[in-house]
Amino acid sequence: MVDKERLLSHVNNEEDRIELSQILDKADLALNRHQPTFTNFLNPHHLYLAKAILEQIPNLKFLEYGGYDRAERRRISLMPDYYLPDIVESPIVLLDIRGQFKFQKVSHRDFLGSILGTGIKREMVGDLILYKQGCQAVVAKEIRDYLLLNLEQVHKIGVEVVEMDFDALEIEPERIKEINTTVASLRLDSIASSGFSTSRNKMSKEIEQGKVKVNWKVIDNPAHFVQTDDIISIRGRGRVEIDELLGESNRGRIKVKLKRYI
Repeated sequence: MVDKERLLSHVNNEEDRIELSQILDKADLALNRHQPTFTNFLNPHHLYLAKAILEQIPNLKFLEYGGYDRAERRRISLMPDYYLPDIVESPIVLLDIRGQFKFQKVSHRDFLGSILGTGIKREMVGDLILYKQGCQAVVAKEIRDYLLLNLEQVHKIGVEVVEMDFDALEIEPERIKEINTTVASLRLDSIASSGFSTSRNKMSKEIEQGKVKVNWKVIDNPAHFVQTDDIISIRGRGRVEIDELLGESNRGRIKVKLKRYI
């Protein structure tokens, strides 16, 4: 029996507790029935929290499914630790949504809205990758046939929906910039201003406005302290990872190596 009370004792946010409690129920089911269970798609924040908790459960193994290495939204499969991962069937599929979008600009919101407009819930949809002819959508296998039959248009433009192999994903290569800098402290405003090449005052305002996330959770306190491996992100501007602390400079400042993903 999974000890939910102990595992969730440090989680104060009610939304997080509900999501994590449902995941622990699936872990309990996997251990009791001796077979894999699957979560819905988790956003990066809940994925981050879930993995830290699941690693504490004895005799449990879990795998992530997002479709590609940099996928933000992922499903988790939970199974007894003796289970062979190779025999677990992937719970996700890739759908290609094509249309005549040459003269009509469509956005991520347009494609997501059309998918949800068929009656599908958000937690059944993973990442959406836009390209010139349309969108490649990672979705739960359970809704594949439904979307193939019912998704007919996006932004009033007729579309054709076909299933594709994940090898056909059109993902732009990610660029990484290493930044070696010194900071007075590991405050969020200090690290983020260095990572995103902006002034500390401007970054502090962005943090207070709720534009900055740490480990995919909005943090609105500029004085929040960060640590190694924390990921700071701003929508539309990429993310910054605290890669390594390199000791102190001669002037007593903290030497930090950051990685900025563009």
